[in-house]
Parts: sequence; structure tokens; C-alpha cells
Amino acid sequence: MAKSFKQLDAQLSDYIRNRSRISVQSSRMNSKLEKYVLRILTEVLEKLGQSRYIEMLYTITKEMAINGVKANQKRVFFEDLGLDIRNHEHYDKGLAQFKENFSEKMADEYGKRCLARGVFVKINIIYASEGLVVEVINNTPVIEIEEVRMREKMRKAMEYNDIAEFYMDNMDNTEGAGLGIALIMILLKSENIDPNLFRIQTQASETVARVEIPFSDKYVTIRSKEINQVGNHK
Repeated sequence: MAKSFKQLDAQLSDYIRNRSRISVQSSRMNSKLEKYVLRILTEVLEKLGQSRYIEMLYTITKEMAINGVKANQKRVFFEDLGLDIRNHEHYDKGLAQFKENFSEKMADEYGKRCLARGVFVKINIIYASEGLVVEVINNTPVIEIEEVRMREKMRKAMEYNDIAEFYMDNMDNTEGAGLGIALIMILLKSENIDPNLFRIQTQASETVARVEIPFSDKYVTIRSKEINQVGNHK
């Protein structure tokens, strides 16, 4: 059974000190969760002697979580309108209505609806002296049209080192998620971290956004392990 913020808050420092992984699950992104995530990242990075990454990693984690929460809420919104999200005509109609109606109040309401339907985002923070991984898992899959657009945003973001420049060049056709993806990749570049260490994987029942931060040359990235596995199965 998941523990409440209050229960976790009292035990958080002990968890971080004695473990190498901590997880938080929620159906909405609010100030309480944001503060809690910031505290976790701050204590973890201070423990590892990597405080320089606190602001960057908090921004990246928040962006991944917001994107996941919004994707989940969009799913529920489509269901409530009786629209098939995989139907292109329905998708365009539903997306236009979602954008038009989206507000902080709506996000709060749909957070409650997601909770009632068992739709959530889970943040996993896995850490060791060699490096740290943040995974944001939302338990809804990405449909094909969204995946194509997402991959295109990631490809475009590779070309930029400045978020303002990216925004000016793409302001007419970029959603919030597109800016979030670009921001994550540009932040990694600013710390001389390979932007390919930010990945989004789509599976049958969930979507996983993941970023890896190596702290030493001894860190073996999950990405390199995956590439090796593919190579070995050829």
C-alpha cells in the first residue's frame, strides 16, 4: 500500500541514507508534489556530493512529470468526450478542445478523475556514487501520431543549445511538451551531458521518460546496455 506524503516525509532522510532507490506516485502535479520531489533530489544529490545538479535535475524531473500527467489527463478527457484517441479525426477534434479548455482548475479536476480510474505517474529515482537515473512512468501508452511528433521534437531539439532560440524558431507549431523536451535536452548539453541520455520509451501499457546523469567514468549507462542487448540479439 502506498504511503502518504506525511508518512514518507518523516522517514525520507532515513530512506535516502539507507537505500539506492526512492519512488513517488501521483495522479496530478501540484505544489506539494513539486516541493517533495525537490527535497528528495536535494537530499540525494547532497548525499552523493553532487549538489551542482540539483536545479537542473529538478527542472528536468518536473518537466517529465508534467508531460506524463498531462498525457494521462488528455486520455481521460478523450474518454469523457466519447472520442477515440487513435482515430485521426477524433484526435484533432479532441486535442483542440483539450488545449482550449485546459486550465489549472481543469488539471486539478482531471487529476482527481485520473486517481479514481487508476491512472497515474510514478517517479523513480535510482542513485549510486557513479551516477543517477530519474524515470517518470505514466501508465498510459503513447499513440502512433503522438510518438511520431515526439520523435520529431527530439530530433529538432538536438540542433539547439538555447531554449529561447528553439522557441523563436518553433513557436508556431510547438506545444508545451515540445518545449519541455527541448528544455531537457538543452539543459543536459549545458552540463556537457550527452542529450541521448534522455530517452522516451513507449510500451503497450505505459510510457517511460528517463534521464541518466553519470558522475564518473565508471558509470555504465542503461542506454549502452540496451544497445549491447540489441547487438547481441542480431
